[in-house]
Amino acid sequence: MGKSSTVTTLNKDLTSLETVETTVRQFIQLPGILSAVDFLRERLPHQAEIFIVGGAIRNLIITQLFGHAPPTEDVDIFIGGLRNDFSLRYLLEGEDVESTELDGIRWHPATSDLAFDLCLLQKFVTLQKYRLAPTRLNLLACIDFTINTILFEVNTGALFENNCIAAIEKRCLDFNTHRYYTKQLTAYRVLLIRHKTGFMLSEGVFAFLKHQLSVTELSDLTALFKNKVGKSKTRALMADYDYVCAYPNYPAYAAAIKGRN
Repeated sequence: MGKSSTVTTLNKDLTSLETVETTVRQFIQLPGILSAVDFLRERLPHQAEIFIVGGAIRNLIITQLFGHAPPTEDVDIFIGGLRNDFSLRYLLEGEDVESTELDGIRWHPATSDLAFDLCLLQKFVTLQKYRLAPTRLNLLACIDFTINTILFEVNTGALFENNCIAAIEKRCLDFNTHRYYTKQLTAYRVLLIRHKTGFMLSEGVFAFLKHQLSVTELSDLTALFKNKVGKSKTRALMADYDYVCAYPNYPAYAAAIKGRN
């Protein structure tokens, strides 16, 4: 179970958008990242928009603020500006790829130790479910948690965020949207991200875990964990769920977490 911590004094220069943007640009220049990005830019049509979103950038900010972060194992990339029938699999013909559950492709470039999860922007499941236009603004609005609401536009070198940096400063896992794909998937991501980061849950996320999952949905969640992370890690993640839900209300949970720091 991850442990939360509180940092009372932060160097605000580290958390300015300009400083984070510089850090992300340096990250993009790392050989294992740049080779993959250049591969995509060379093969995609000229009108394609390449967005690096979420976890990899989040971990850069966590490292910048607190000195260490969960290991980055993959980079999430959305590609906009293309037709619905554009084939990412054809684009990556001859490369090491596998399908993901949510209509994307996980690419393992030979030139990188990281995996790259690719998805056409218009096929992002939340945009599809809620019939939203495939735009950068709608993508940011539909990302599940605030700590992941950050996007780097490769073509322009611009960084956009929606309270992501402030949420990371607070070490708080909070909803950015209530447009759930499914409750089970949302709970899966809550517990997995909390396990990785040790961040404290917001009142809304606490209430979601404690009150929104039926017995059947909990059973489905356990099965999802076993399929994705194995039995041992499933036990740890569900123990964290039990730990959170054991508190009668949010003030009791928050007081306990703050008392441990």
